Amino acid sequence: MKANDSPAIMSRPVSIAYTPDSDDAFYYFALETGRLDSGQFDCSFRSDHIMALNGAAREQRYDVTAISSVAYPELADRYRILSVGTSVGRGYGPVLVSRRYASIEALRGRRIGVAGTATTGGFLAKWAGPQSELVEMRFDLIADAVAAGELDAGVMIHEELLYYPRKGLRQVADLGAVWCERTGLPLPVGLNCISRRFDLDQSDDMCDLIRGSLVYALEHREAALRWACRFGRGDQGGCGEKHISMFANADSVHMPRDVRTALALLFQWMRKLGVSDHLPPIEIVDGSLRAGKRALAKVESHALV
Repeated sequence: MKANDSPAIMSRPVSIAYTPDSDDAFYYFALETGRLDSGQFDCSFRSDHIMALNGAAREQRYDVTAISSVAYPELADRYRILSVGTSVGRGYGPVLVSRRYASIEALRGRRIGVAGTATTGGFLAKWAGPQSELVEMRFDLIADAVAAGELDAGVMIHEELLYYPRKGLRQVADLGAVWCERTGLPLPVGLNCISRRFDLDQSDDMCDLIRGSLVYALEHREAALRWACRFGRGDQGGCGEKHISMFANADSVHMPRDVRTALALLFQWMRKLGVSDHLPPIEIVDGSLRAGKRALAKVESHALV
C-alpha cells in the first residue's frame, strides 16, 4: 500500500422492510432508486404485508422495519422507534366496512376481517366496537371476503381504505376518526423502527438518512409519485396519490409531540383491554436536531404536505 493510500471504508449492511403500499414506498424512493447517497450504509429493501412484518420483527429479521403501532410493546426490547416514517391519521384511519350492516352496534357477535389482531386496525375494532369475532386475513383480501358474504365486515387499511367502495361496500365507521374524537389526539397507525443492534449514533444517522429520502420525495413529488404509485392498488386503483398525501407528510418527517402523547395513550389502552401485559419504554430516535429542523423547514417553506 502506498503511503498516501487509505483503507476503504466498509459500508454497514442495513436491511429495510416496508409494506407493499404507496406511502411506505414513497419514503424510500430516493434511497431505493439511488437518487440519494446512503453514505456509511449499504441498504437493501424488502416489501411484505404488515402481519408478516410484525412477525418478522419478533425475530429481528430486519434492521429497519415498518410495524403496526400496537405491535411495539412486544418489540420494545428489540427495536427503537424512529421519529421518521410514522403513519399518522388526523381525523381518519382504518375504516370498518360492510355490505349489510350500517352500525358498529349491529356487528355485535359478527365476523370482522382484520389484517391481524396485532395490527392497529385490529386493535381499534376491539377498542371501538362490540364483542365480535375477529378473523385474521391478509389486508388486500378482506374486501373481497366481505363482498362475497364470507365475512360480515372488515377493517380496511393501506389503500384499501380508499378502494373499498368499488367492491360495493359501505363505511360503518372510520375507526381512526372515532379514536381522534374520543381522545382528542391523532392516531399513530404505523411506526418505523430500528434494531437495537445499532448503537445510538448509528440509529441517529439512519434516521437522518431516511428523513432525507422522504424530504427528497416531497421535493421531487412528481417523480416519486410515479414510482410509489406502482405499489398498493397500482395505477388502475388510482388511490396512490391521495393515500400518500394522507400518510407521507409533515407528520412523517418528524414525529410531533401530540403523536408521541397519543402513542403512550394507545399503549395504555392496550394494557387496559388486556391486549398487552406491560407498558413499554417509548424510546424514540430523533436523529440530528439540526437535520430535523432543516427538514421541517423545507416541508413548511415549500408546503410539502
